[in-house]
Amino acid sequence: MEFEEFEAQVESFRAERADRLYPPGFQLFDSWTTTDEDLDAVEAELGTRLPAKYRMFMRVFGGGVFSFVELLPAKSPDGRNEDLLSVNKDAYAVPGFVAVAPVGTGDWWGFVSENGVCREQVSFLDHEDGSIQFDSNDFLEFVLTKGLRIGR
Repeated sequence: MEFEEFEAQVESFRAERADRLYPPGFQLFDSWTTTDEDLDAVEAELGTRLPAKYRMFMRVFGGGVFSFVELLPAKSPDGRNEDLLSVNKDAYAVPGFVAVAPVGTGDWWGFVSENGVCREQVSFLDHEDGSIQFDSNDFLEFVLTKGLRIGR
């Protein structure tokens, strides 16, 4: 899927829900956009290049709540929230895997990284046995199916 088609799907999703009443404080979207410089710093620190579609998404939409999925911001906006580095460094690091979205059960969605480059595909990391399973062809497909629940 190309980014323009993805943006059209997001705008359609937002338009369909524009008149709905939600509880106070509830947000369908909560974005902490990032810069190329922040993403470059994350890549340097993690020693891997992130997928192009993921980078574009983070610059335009950012981390935080994206309807039904929560995405790690590249850099915590307040220093207290988890971000890409805090989850993928030191004791929490899983070699060869870059976590980008918590499942809510201790498991993660993210990218397999080989030879300093993340695959475009999104995979599921099971925290109990460490297994990694394919989930989506690319990040945009992942966000549509998990976040917007389109095409499930």
